[in-house]
Amino acid sequence: MRERRTRSEEVYLRLREAIVGGELPPGAHLRDSDLAEDLGTSRTLVGDALARLAAQGLVEMRRNRSTRVAPLDLDPIRDAVALLGDIWIGSAGRAMLYVQHDDVTSLVDLTDDLLAAGSEGDVLTYGMALRAIAIGFARLEGNDVRECEIERLGPQIRRFAQHAAGSFDRVASEESTLQLREAIVRRDATQVRTALLFLFDDVLPGIIDRAATRIAEASRVA
Repeated sequence: MRERRTRSEEVYLRLREAIVGGELPPGAHLRDSDLAEDLGTSRTLVGDALARLAAQGLVEMRRNRSTRVAPLDLDPIRDAVALLGDIWIGSAGRAMLYVQHDDVTSLVDLTDDLLAAGSEGDVLTYGMALRAIAIGFARLEGNDVRECEIERLGPQIRRFAQHAAGSFDRVASEESTLQLREAIVRRDATQVRTALLFLFDDVLPGIIDRAATRIAEASRVA
């Protein structure tokens, strides 16, 4: 039973990575038999993995019709980003109560990664660094539930990052990161909250709005 669960998880993770990474693009049709052959596994395990992916909004499974990779719908992306912000802001106050010198050093290193990715316009790495800092705060708080929820949101946010490069605001992202970095160095919970509100109320929604405009324009041209 343990081996079956491990293999099932492997199939799920490989399919999720193919979707999030863009190997299986939005709208791509998914046939259980073809996927099972490609992955060297059974249709049952593929079906289980697709059901999990459908629950996450990455796959559409329609009765009596083919299964396909879900189109890039920005509404779930907005929800995921907003929820990440709520989780992170919720943990920030308590996390700053426990922060030690080594924790500050670690978090500052992560903000440096965020700053570097933002300055290069590397949206994928920026999203991964953002998630890493959020998890760092959840761990400082000692809140496993928040950490698991952040991990669960990762695929939707990473998938969006694949399509957001032309919409990224380097100036605003740098400003928000520097605010967050300074707040961490000062161990100022109020300043951390202010920096996160700027990030999640202004910077990230702005990127999503610009991406939505670009996608709509591309659809009209097509």
